[in-house]
Amino acid sequence: MPKNQSMKTVESRVRDLTREFFAYYPDYRLCNTLAVNVENGVTSYGDALSAMSGKARAAELNREAIEEKLNLRSVDVQGRTVRIRELSLGEILRLDLDTCRTVVDFYFKHPYAHGRTRKSRWWPRWFRTLFLSTILGHAKRNGIELDYGSCFEILRML
Repeated sequence: MPKNQSMKTVESRVRDLTREFFAYYPDYRLCNTLAVNVENGVTSYGDALSAMSGKARAAELNREAIEEKLNLRSVDVQGRTVRIRELSLGEILRLDLDTCRTVVDFYFKHPYAHGRTRKSRWWPRWFRTLFLSTILGHAKRNGIELDYGSCFEILRML
């Protein structure tokens, strides 16, 4: 098999594993790292699956504490501290670039935080991810440095 084709196969397998792990626990960076480790033989598929299901169980048991902690995350806006939860979409789009990057990073790390991304599969994906798509488009348009490939992959998985 040509080297280019084998690389594509590895990338495809990593992407598929990342999607599978993301379904258990929505932390893209963790899921992607775990998928790469499985492909490289650093960890077994069974151990990775066990780790993801353990994270999902722990998150469910600590759901209230996690939500409370996410609700307390804040950023500085024009010299005052504002909780990310309290920022409207319009306010997020008017933030300076560094603060906007912080908010975008936060929501792509915790896509379901504050109920801004819908979990229900009854809604089409474009509607479920409208908030994330909007802030990602704003970040890209303003030249904010992000891992856009990962962000778009997250949008496809939600």
